[in-house]
Amino acid sequence: MSRTIHVIEHWRGAEPDFGRRHMAGRGFDVRVVEPWRGEALPDLSGDEAGVMLMGGPQYVTELEDAPYLRKEMRFAERAMKLGVPVVGVCLGSQMLALMLGARVGFHPEDHATFGYYDLYPTGAGRSYFPERMKVLAGNSQGWEMPSGATPLAYGEVFENQAFVYGGNTFALQFHPEVTRLILDQWQDEFASMIGQAGTQTIEEQDLGFAAHDASIKRWYAGFLDDWFGGPEN
Repeated sequence: MSRTIHVIEHWRGAEPDFGRRHMAGRGFDVRVVEPWRGEALPDLSGDEAGVMLMGGPQYVTELEDAPYLRKEMRFAERAMKLGVPVVGVCLGSQMLALMLGARVGFHPEDHATFGYYDLYPTGAGRSYFPERMKVLAGNSQGWEMPSGATPLAYGEVFENQAFVYGGNTFALQFHPEVTRLILDQWQDEFASMIGQAGTQTIEEQDLGFAAHDASIKRWYAGFLDDWFGGPEN
């Protein structure tokens, strides 16, 4: 099997995120594709190690402003049908949910997340998540649970936080990949979100990073190894 993982990005991050670096360190051929900058999506053979759809500032409810997201959803659908392991993070999870027929939209009370929040695993989710975990979230839209998906975790502001579908598709509404440098970038570029109902202050976010980032990264490294097959022998 190929060791290729295609990572679909939606904005210019301050540095490669933790997940990309971790997978490269495990011997995977991590290939970043940026359709938002006009790059073409690759052809899939079905032999790939995985596909990751990452977060970004775009909204799947405004596809006319980001028409490339439609192509990405078709790309993800093909990967799913071919049996390629797929992971969607934040915007990526919203694309997967929409593709599976679920509604995606803003919080009914216009709340948003920006900071560290409790994650509550379901019975099925205990196979993936610890009983007590705080995660970094930054979003103003969320998704309803797709029909046929297995709910894995719930959250404080946006109820649905994770699901698995069809054995090879995993969705995460939160952000385990964010490094300190990327969080600094968020706090600068998305500063207008801070103060919206549901969000935390920069001071609270900084305290959250110091208290919880190491455990989040340990969880994420283990999850990626399990989902994509671990280090090359």
